[in-house]
Amino acid sequence: MAKSLDQNAPGLAGVIIGASLSIVLGALLAVVHLVFKPVEIVKSAPKEPVDGVRYYVEGGGAAAAGKAWERKTEALATGRGEVGFEEGDLNAWAQGTFKVSPEAEEAKKSATFLLATGTPNLRLVGNELQLGTVAEFIYFGSVNKLVVQARGGFEQTGAGWRYAPKEVYLGCLPVHRIPALLELVAARFGAPGGLPPEVETVLARATAITVTPEELVVRMQ
Repeated sequence: MAKSLDQNAPGLAGVIIGASLSIVLGALLAVVHLVFKPVEIVKSAPKEPVDGVRYYVEGGGAAAAGKAWERKTEALATGRGEVGFEEGDLNAWAQGTFKVSPEAEEAKKSATFLLATGTPNLRLVGNELQLGTVAEFIYFGSVNKLVVQARGGFEQTGAGWRYAPKEVYLGCLPVHRIPALLELVAARFGAPGGLPPEVETVLARATAITVTPEELVVRMQ
């Protein structure tokens, strides 16, 4: 009888593997929970933030900026010197550049699984630039909003400049707390083909890119 019990009892390796799988599964479930935990989308930072609530403060000013962004982008493309983009300019540019095509809207209606990215939103926060978007995760007819937001400045590389986020949230998941994952995210901002051609040109040619509370300032050579 004792021998039979010993044969059926889990060994040390089985206990370790079972415990490890439980930990991994628990971690994955925690990650999924944080990613899809609702984020409060607001136009201004609350005076008294609620503990445990993640906020996404959108940048604005696009309507008031009008078409000034077009003249400024032309100045970058054709001349030298320094050009400053206010928050409204940046958001007017984003809305004019990242338009959702009719084909993309139709794809959303018939998709089983789809991550549809939204229009980028930019906000000046002190000496940092916040980039954000509200994506839609579509699965079997259900739609979940997925807020992605990053905050940081610009750093010079061998190929020019790139956006270097110091803080990244995928939903409520703090990606920046995982250094290797943060570096992967930062690398994507400088990956060839990942940005509009005019932005890649500016990042390659600029001699300086600085962020102030009022403007994103680009100096071209």
